[in-house]
Amino acid sequence: MKKNLLFLFAFLAVIVVNAQSDDAVTLDFYGFIRVDGYVDTYKGVDAGHDIFYLLPAYGVKNGAEFNNQLSSNMSAMASRLGVKINFPEVLKAKATGLLEFDFAGNLKADPTLFRIRQAYSLLTWEKSSLLVGQTWHPFSGNSCMPTVAGLNTGAPFTCFNRSPMIRYSMKFDGLTVSASAVGQTQYNNAAIDATDFNPNTYQVSYNQAKRNGVIPELVLSAEWTKKSITLGAGAEYNRIKPRMMITEAIADGKDVSAVADEYLGTTAFMAYGRYKKDKLTILAKGYLGENMQNLTLPGGYGVASFDSITGKETYTSYSSYTASLNLVYGQKWQFGLFAGYGGNLGTKDALVDFAGKAKTYGLFNNMQTMYRIAPHVSLNLNKFRLVAEFEQTSANYGTGSVNFNDGLYASTHKATNNRVILVMTQYF
Repeated sequence: MKKNLLFLFAFLAVIVVNAQSDDAVTLDFYGFIRVDGYVDTYKGVDAGHDIFYLLPAYGVKNGAEFNNQLSSNMSAMASRLGVKINFPEVLKAKATGLLEFDFAGNLKADPTLFRIRQAYSLLTWEKSSLLVGQTWHPFSGNSCMPTVAGLNTGAPFTCFNRSPMIRYSMKFDGLTVSASAVGQTQYNNAAIDATDFNPNTYQVSYNQAKRNGVIPELVLSAEWTKKSITLGAGAEYNRIKPRMMITEAIADGKDVSAVADEYLGTTAFMAYGRYKKDKLTILAKGYLGENMQNLTLPGGYGVASFDSITGKETYTSYSSYTASLNLVYGQKWQFGLFAGYGGNLGTKDALVDFAGKAKTYGLFNNMQTMYRIAPHVSLNLNKFRLVAEFEQTSANYGTGSVNFNDGLYASTHKATNNRVILVMTQYF
């Protein structure tokens, strides 16, 4: 931790010295100190010691639902530091940049490590702009993100993803159209063969499936704003290569190893609308697509065919949908409500029956339906915000045998978490 802080201070010192030596470069620091305290009734699928809560983590052992228990925690890992940078003009464009950090570098093992949240350069012309670097995914909806107390910001009912990208945007009288080529770093699609290689020769990374898919995620999005109304929509194509090597036992009892050559291409769509005037904000969002795990939305894929002679596999994707509504009213005293619902639509093609089990990969593939209801109240003063929220998140998980035709379950079990969260934030 000390090494991270020393690196940070040295890095900022270099930036300040360089800025002072060039009058054309200016810096604007910002950020906040945030402390979260929360109590849960059901342990969850999360990031960072439960602070980023997604869905209840349903699990049974010898008839005992072991995650159905009280827990609590406090954390300051969501505190943030950023700097906005104005550069000299480039190609007749206004040149700006942004670096933004928090302390969630290793969310599970040590949620106190410094990490980059955003890091990009932006060239802005009169009717167009070019962004290169890491920032919020186009499916996040630009400034149209839910207002809640929880760090999850509505996930897994709304997209939560920051990724490296190249994004070109054009403006047409209130309408902005953007085309993006997006990579993956922290928010990834699952890879099958993450343990198939000797770490002394090659280490499979978390984003291996996307890297081997070669083609970046291609996103076309548009947003129209007039007075109090904002409307947005987007479509994306994502291709991954689930595995690098075929390492399966074949019919004659021997093992086979070969370079895999199967890709999986999927599509997804989103739309949102916001009304914002005076003290009232109403935001609605919806997502529909395949294999949306990288967006922190339910989704994944499974093995659709298997050749017992060669070990070759093909894959089929899970489709899912979510819808959410966010209402916020007030200024000094603010009252809000977030409501979300989503479901699993199953696989496009049938899954292979491997001795009564299916091979599936992704996020919440056994979730059949889910919902969240989260009212909050906040006190907003000068550079200070205090929020109290009650968040109930429930999911129906498949139990018993999977239906190999569509990857769904006939029987379900409901798991529910009730979270009480209190957040204090001081801005600078």
